[in-house]
Amino acid sequence: MSPTKRKDPRFGFLCFGFVICGIVTVLPGPLLPLLAARWGLRDVQSGAFFAAEFAASTIAAILSPRRMRWSLPRGYALMTAGVLMLTVAGRAVQASVGNDLALAAFALIGFGIGLSVTATNLLVGAAGAEHRARRLSLVNLWWGIGAVACPWMVSAAERGGNLRGLLALVALGSMIMFVGLLALKEERGRAPAASSLAGDAGALAYFAVLLFLYVGVENAVGGWIATYGYRFTGLTLADASQLVGVYWLALLTGRALGSVALKRTPERAVLMPCLGFSLAAVAMLIQPHTRLAVIGAVVAAGLGFGPVFPVGVSRMLARVADHRNTGWVFATCAGGGAVLPWLTGLISTQTGSLRLGFAVPVIALALILLLALAENILLGRPSAAEPAKLEA
Repeated sequence: MSPTKRKDPRFGFLCFGFVICGIVTVLPGPLLPLLAARWGLRDVQSGAFFAAEFAASTIAAILSPRRMRWSLPRGYALMTAGVLMLTVAGRAVQASVGNDLALAAFALIGFGIGLSVTATNLLVGAAGAEHRARRLSLVNLWWGIGAVACPWMVSAAERGGNLRGLLALVALGSMIMFVGLLALKEERGRAPAASSLAGDAGALAYFAVLLFLYVGVENAVGGWIATYGYRFTGLTLADASQLVGVYWLALLTGRALGSVALKRTPERAVLMPCLGFSLAAVAMLIQPHTRLAVIGAVVAAGLGFGPVFPVGVSRMLARVADHRNTGWVFATCAGGGAVLPWLTGLISTQTGSLRLGFAVPVIALALILLLALAENILLGRPSAAEPAKLEA
């Protein structure tokens, strides 16, 4: 039996929950062109859906590590409520009413994501130092499965005229997680010293910036690529949603390959080539290209993105003594998911070109690469000491 399963028999159930989290996290992307076409929204208005979801995640991520037993089931309950509200919003004829309900729905979903995703990553990452990055890659691999499935499910549901049925199915899966996690009982660990926050401040600030930029890039590309494909490659709305699926499938593949590589390869040796590869791929989207070239760039970007988040979280947990303080880092992740997709839409609206809007993730990726190269210079080499365990 693997160390992960021996220490945490709920690992498989948490992985199932991450499938639901992956679906609802990327849901704005494939739904965005459908909602924009239905209500006549501008890019800056559509970008507000991302902002609502990830701004709520920012608040929830701060709260999550302090009360782990509270965070997991309540997070899935909020996701359930948000998805059900989204079905109500889709029935609205008036653009103002539908838009307001959708914003509220994505805010509820985002709060649930912030609670559940943060708690799950910390529970898995705090189980032990050995193979931490690989365990985090595996659980986030299941998140990727949900993210990959979501656009294809939306596309198929839209073609069949049964989008509300799909949302009801997602709500059911989230409700199953809520009920199953009500009985979750965490073992209480020792409370870390109150002074540990000051000692961790440098590492927390570093990873807050790095992961803010990365999550923003990942969601900016995933959130806008359907609209990009619809405008510049001649795809239909349904087929453009499938382009989002191609992106998340590539990211899922990259995460799976990364988990294999991390068995024998140092984390930095995996991280650096992935960042350079994805930077070159996203930069291609700024200039006009054929449909095949755009698909190739999307695939390359997803492959490069795959290992970045779990490796980043693993390196953070190796440096931070009090895991409860990492809620602020996960909060900035959500903030990046709110700000960068919104900023991409704002640049697109002001310049009249979504291609120019993609300069936002390109610049952010360049900054991530510089930060990753300078990690040991800025923070020194990580200590071999095992951080304190989380309190429930």
